[in-house]
Amino acid sequence: MKEFLLFIRTQGNPIADLSLQEQQEHVEKVGKYIQEMIAKGKMKDAQPLEMAGAMLSYQGGKFTDGPFNESKEVIAGYYHLIAEDLTEAIEIAKADPRFEDGVWRMEIRPILLVDGINAE
Repeated sequence: MKEFLLFIRTQGNPIADLSLQEQQEHVEKVGKYIQEMIAKGKMKDAQPLEMAGAMLSYQGGKFTDGPFNESKEVIAGYYHLIAEDLTEAIEIAKADPRFEDGVWRMEIRPILLVDGINAE
């Protein structure tokens, strides 16, 4: 099995235009999906992220703010997945019910295992 980090990307808050009832239903169905994936051993962790944050760069011996992305897209959360391969990780991502409510993009990246760096 391999591990993958899935970044949930969006512009703004796709569920903001939903009614309060629809927002609650969205949270419940995504939460159910996450719990099912954890129970099946396909997900280690999942967390939403706040929309605000910082971008930090280091060059020439000093830190600077930025550079900032040109788009308004942000990483809204992440999933830590367990899958046989990238194809299975993509299928796990496609099953996420959040796609039913607004525009979302997901970036799925294999976690590179390096001796002496990764936690056991």
